[in-house]
Amino acid sequence: MMKNYSKFLICFSVFFASFSFAQTLEAYILDKNTQEPLYGVSVYFDGTTIGTATNEEGKFYIKYKPSTNSPLVVSFIGYQTLLFNVRKLENGAKIYMTLKPQALGTVYLENDPWSRQKKLDIFKREFIGTSVEPFECRILNLDDIKLTYNPTTQKLNAYAEKPIIIKNKYLGYTVAYTMEDFEADLRLTTTGKVLTRSVYIEGATFYTELNKRVPRKYRKARELEFGQSVLYFMRSLARKQLTENGFQIFHKGFIVPPYKYFRITPKGEDTHVKFLTDKVVIVYDRFEKSFMTILDSDKEFVINKYGNYSPPRRISFGGVLGDKRLANTLPLDYGL
Repeated sequence: MMKNYSKFLICFSVFFASFSFAQTLEAYILDKNTQEPLYGVSVYFDGTTIGTATNEEGKFYIKYKPSTNSPLVVSFIGYQTLLFNVRKLENGAKIYMTLKPQALGTVYLENDPWSRQKKLDIFKREFIGTSVEPFECRILNLDDIKLTYNPTTQKLNAYAEKPIIIKNKYLGYTVAYTMEDFEADLRLTTTGKVLTRSVYIEGATFYTELNKRVPRKYRKARELEFGQSVLYFMRSLARKQLTENGFQIFHKGFIVPPYKYFRITPKGEDTHVKFLTDKVVIVYDRFEKSFMTILDSDKEFVINKYGNYSPPRRISFGGVLGDKRLANTLPLDYGL
């Protein structure tokens, strides 16, 4: 069973504890139609812990490093989410937000045969994951999630007008997830069991700590999950540190030199990679087994300086890396 879990628009960035060389963006957010300032708009670097909100004048301030590579997300309930390259915004800029069109609903030629509870159980399984207990990672606003299942295509889709709020007591974060797309390609067995062929998820994430001081149990869980993450693998691949960081590569059952099937070319702050086969097996710390495949004819992808890769749909992971879900996901600035 192959699963693919991807993040929205290559949304990796880095959090800097010290802003000694940071720049500050000061801008305004207004309603496009009324020209009135919008209060309480969320402004953050996707996938990180760096964020703020607008004041009564629609004004916000946010600090960032010149090298920051994550999209700046502007999100407000009822309005279309915006993403910007922060380096292309000038101080004093006015950002205009547009109301979302009223949803008319999707028309299906056949009835959705599943109950909301059945669809919700599958959604939580594929979005949150099953590796931690439900009470340790739960969605606080389930009623805001709309779900549809098409029996002909066997695909489950989910939508949310508001950010999905997740309380993750396993890793110690509250996560606000602005979901743009969720599609689970399912397969029903003759016994009625629902299996998953693949999952694609797009969205923007913002993390906040549950506690001002991070307890030891959170630190241990974060270290464990980081070592078993796609982010760690991609950083190691780009830096040619696979062996040093505990990764082994296998091809058709045999261990091979780690970069035999990866042609790695640094270009500025990015790393361009050409995958020279269809599939490799990745073993981490001798026992954690995963596989990576690219079935497209175009087998090239790019890893940015923080470990994010693009395009996200091109690469599929299975095994340990493929089974990771939001309950296991750290801020993209973790470890930097």
